[in-house]
Amino acid sequence: QAELRVRRGRLLDRHGEILANSDLLPDPTGLAGVVERRYPQPEAPHIIGYYSLRYGTGGAEAAFDSTLRGQLTPLDRLLHRPQIGHDVALSIDIAAQRAATQALGDRSGAVVLLDIATGEVLALVSHPAYNPGTLDEDWDVLAADPDAPLLNRAAQGVYAVGDLARLVGLTGLLSAGITTPPDPYTMPLEEMLAPLSDSGYLATTRQLGFDTVPKFDLPTGPGLLPDFQDQGTPRDLAVTPLHMARFAAAIADEGHMPVPALAYPAPLSAPDRAFAPGVAASLQAVTPRFDDIAGWSGVATPQETGDQPLSWFVGYAPAGTPRLAIAIVVEGDGGGAQATLPIARHMVSAVQD
Repeated sequence: QAELRVRRGRLLDRHGEILANSDLLPDPTGLAGVVERRYPQPEAPHIIGYYSLRYGTGGAEAAFDSTLRGQLTPLDRLLHRPQIGHDVALSIDIAAQRAATQALGDRSGAVVLLDIATGEVLALVSHPAYNPGTLDEDWDVLAADPDAPLLNRAAQGVYAVGDLARLVGLTGLLSAGITTPPDPYTMPLEEMLAPLSDSGYLATTRQLGFDTVPKFDLPTGPGLLPDFQDQGTPRDLAVTPLHMARFAAAIADEGHMPVPALAYPAPLSAPDRAFAPGVAASLQAVTPRFDDIAGWSGVATPQETGDQPLSWFVGYAPAGTPRLAIAIVVEGDGGGAQATLPIARHMVSAVQD
């Protein structure tokens, strides 16, 4: 009964739009107002999370729980005042979040959009999704669903890189000072990476932080490195979209890999150094441009995923003066850029200044 009367603070996007709030409801006991948590933005459940008396908290509701709940002072308890929390502003740009969600549509996958300079997460989409407002009623169905709608694919989904092993390997060749092929897109991957060797490729994956859990306000997971002792290949490297968004940011920002942040404004955090500025400049020089978006697209085949094919896009925008880092993965679609680039364009065009 006491928990029902806690007036949690609001969750807001970076422009002040309400993502979650608490409404007072009539209390049949007549003692005090009962509070109901409401979620007016259906496009961001894996960021916002949920607040439930039965299942606890998740997402930002969990990450910022102590602030949202507030604290009762001894005087509050003496006077039987309700516990009132504080608002929390998130880095999310709900317009970009909405655009990415709409562009992804009914397909399974994930999208991450980072501010390169600050690490602020402007959009983070995972589909299939769920409705946090009906979580108590839907929990058993959601938990049993083989499509795992409760999983945050953007931060915890581990996907084979497939064709993007070429970008990882190129980073390793440049970092080691090895001569790179004149056209890194057409040379057979095995031949291209031969000077790097399996151990050099693994060292590059660790250099890029793919084997670590990125520091973030929401739960994240490490990638999976290829097992070259058991017929693994560079294409078997599997990472989260959050890993890839940080990699894209490093290419765009002289090798600096930002620390992702969900709070707005983001706390000051020194970025990690993934590679030298010269390596970043060389990678930028060979990164394809699609109008004002630069990036690498690719496909992971069923041989690498163990299931259906998937398509990647990893890049940054604007192409000439990078400000945004992008990572997109679409499951069950082997169309590469055709599957992913429209999502990037739709999302980037929706970002509010």
